[in-house]
Amino acid sequence: MNISYLKRLEKIDTSDISDAISSELRKISGDNKSRYSTVLAYLLYRVAKDKIKDLDSIELFENICDVDDSIKSELIYYFPEISPVLNRLKGYGFDAKNLLAYLLFNNDLEDVFQEASTPRGILKLAAKILDVQENDSVLELCSGKGNFFVELALLRENLKYTGVELNMVFNFIANIRASLLDRYISLVLNDAMLYKAEKKVDKLFANYPFMISIPDIEDIVKDFVDFPDNIKRVSSDWIFNLKLVEQMKLNGRAVAIMTNGTTWNSTDRKIREYFVENGLIEATVLLPAKLLPGTSIATTLVIFSHGNTNIKMIDAGENFTKDGRRTILSDNDISDIMELLQKNSNKSITISINEIAENDYIINASRYLEKAPEIKDGVELSSIVKSITRGAQVKASYLDENRASEPTSYRYIMISNISDGDIFFTDNQYLKDIQANIKKFCIRNNSIVLTKTGSPDFKSAVVKVAEGTEILATGNMFILEIDEIKANPYYLQALFDSELGRALFKSIYVGSVIPTISLEKLRKLEIPLPSFEEQNIIGEKYKEELERIADLKEKLSTSREKLKRIYNIKNNME
Repeated sequence: MNISYLKRLEKIDTSDISDAISSELRKISGDNKSRYSTVLAYLLYRVAKDKIKDLDSIELFENICDVDDSIKSELIYYFPEISPVLNRLKGYGFDAKNLLAYLLFNNDLEDVFQEASTPRGILKLAAKILDVQENDSVLELCSGKGNFFVELALLRENLKYTGVELNMVFNFIANIRASLLDRYISLVLNDAMLYKAEKKVDKLFANYPFMISIPDIEDIVKDFVDFPDNIKRVSSDWIFNLKLVEQMKLNGRAVAIMTNGTTWNSTDRKIREYFVENGLIEATVLLPAKLLPGTSIATTLVIFSHGNTNIKMIDAGENFTKDGRRTILSDNDISDIMELLQKNSNKSITISINEIAENDYIINASRYLEKAPEIKDGVELSSIVKSITRGAQVKASYLDENRASEPTSYRYIMISNISDGDIFFTDNQYLKDIQANIKKFCIRNNSIVLTKTGSPDFKSAVVKVAEGTEILATGNMFILEIDEIKANPYYLQALFDSELGRALFKSIYVGSVIPTISLEKLRKLEIPLPSFEEQNIIGEKYKEELERIADLKEKLSTSREKLKRIYNIKNNME
């Protein structure tokens, strides 16, 4: 099947076929509808192509003797159950060309929010980056229903593709689609974690499942040269990435889609070091949010190759197009991203391995593109605090069981209590006591609590702790115990709440969907520290405004209560 014919098929609107099959499949129970839709479309295609009149199993399956035995056995197995549906669908009169277009280009219409459905824009972008040439060998891990080899078939006649997929249903669907293309396509039913190609490959691609459990990391990494033996915990994304580079030729290239968190978290720092120091990462592309169907997990596209001394980092978070409620990569978006890969700009930057090493081997573009404001005569935050700790990670059930019904000397705060630079408690935030093992999370007077994540802005406040009381910090927050000999807490809070403070936090956070600050970056944050006299002036003015806000909130609360009672005037009038 030549490329020009495939491109004509690609343009055919097959929504009528999708609607008809979906409508008929509603009458069938079970979890095999994705498989049924492919089987029905394929059999209808062969009926139309081979001009079969009677849909009895003997004639029908004699005419499809050119397909693989495994495909034929599956078709025969499902035929009795779908035969009535097949007869009804034959009456729609769909022609062979439209059915072929449906099988190749619209196979996921009826289950677009299911697994194994990589968005078309990502496939196109990956194909552009890999630039597969005639006779290049291609390997895809977690190949799903075969969408990527269909994309490649639009670009190259002589394709040598191998796909590895563990799911039998997806692999069956991919086999049917592969049988329709005149390409060298080999589909392997196997675990991508365990598969190893006989020969190294020119081009590789993987959109693997995220955050899966890997019980036998040692067995998987044992054959890697110079792999650190002290890596005991690692995200599954990086294990899949290891499997890609393991099978990549010296002049080869690979593309993977991974979660943003694994590009910067502390858990994967050592394995990122392994990849960076061995020159295996060529570029990272921060992708738009909500690009993958059915999930809001933020993702990064990573390009692997050998011999890299720098890494190109791209922020493509705003390079997307809205198609109804969907977020997609249009052809123009893809062209813009490809252009960013070729130059430095406010959305793309080239970072040396040395600089990446100084930044905990973080390979997230936002870390390097957000530059900190220039601070004259600044100091590191760690130099003016006695300690920075995290809030207690206690279960809601603990708070419920220990909640006091009347005021006590023990209270707790959550992120929701931080508002407008101050702490606002509710009446039910008293505890019966605070267990000894979590007292270390209690806040000292005039400490600052700061949220670890921004949504989108980070929140902070100075906490006043009265003598004889204890306040437990809970949730995803930092507790900064200020050295009041060196800094005024309210000056620091005024700084954190300012435009400069927001810019400073923006320069150290990572992640586009959920911005997150690491403890190490917070310690090293450089801030302006004027004289104590100037700090006190700023701090006092900030406290005055906090008091005004508290008064206004009290008046607002009183007025709201009055609103609820106005209707009762009616009773007094009668």
